[in-house]
Amino acid sequence: MRSLITLVNIEGRLLWKGMDLFIFGFCFPVLLAALFGYLLSHDASGGPSDFQLSFAAVTTIGILATGVMGFPLTIADYRHRRILQRFQVTPVPPAYLLAAQGLIQLAAAVLSFTAVAAVYHVWFDFRLDGSWTLFLLAYAFVTLAMYSLGMLIGSLAPNQKAANLWSSLAYFAMLLFSGATIPYNIMPETLQRLMNVLPLSHGIHLLRHAIAGDPMIDAAVHAAVLIGCFALGTAATAKYFRWR
Repeated sequence: MRSLITLVNIEGRLLWKGMDLFIFGFCFPVLLAALFGYLLSHDASGGPSDFQLSFAAVTTIGILATGVMGFPLTIADYRHRRILQRFQVTPVPPAYLLAAQGLIQLAAAVLSFTAVAAVYHVWFDFRLDGSWTLFLLAYAFVTLAMYSLGMLIGSLAPNQKAANLWSSLAYFAMLLFSGATIPYNIMPETLQRLMNVLPLSHGIHLLRHAIAGDPMIDAAVHAAVLIGCFALGTAATAKYFRWR
């Protein structure tokens, strides 16, 4: 356990040396929260409004940046530099390195969530019609699904270039076409059907149900998709992950 704590400390220092996570995982969702709040909060009366529902979308951007971009790219980089291979001949299991990286990425996602929630609550008096417990449970489902997808990309990518390509495709596809930045309900019906293929679309739908206080049984399909994504991603990662 002491070794894991040491690795978490080291990985945490290395993570914030780069600006990518700070820009895409922290600054971007905070700025988007301020923009949505400014544009939509004036109409936030009478039931779940577009302003309230936008909270579900913006909070997922930090998960997307850390889980689908940061996590797999770091794994690919460590494999390329043979860091994972070197850990295999030390008393510290290589899995500790992945666990430490996952915890640091998760901490960054939680920091992004906290900042977005602060903007909505302090500046625009955001209120949740539903249950915070259910919302946080849905947020955990989304996190597990996105991180399992990121871990799978990091496992299957043969090199850094491929990891960067696959991560970027997954990140920008879900950022633009899952409702995270462009509202789902303004999209044409045909495009909405395509958007429903993306797991983050189901995650945002699940979070919106929790915000509105709708019966969660109505969101069972969305929860099932996220659980399936997590199960398949974890199983495939366990089968195909390469240390070298």
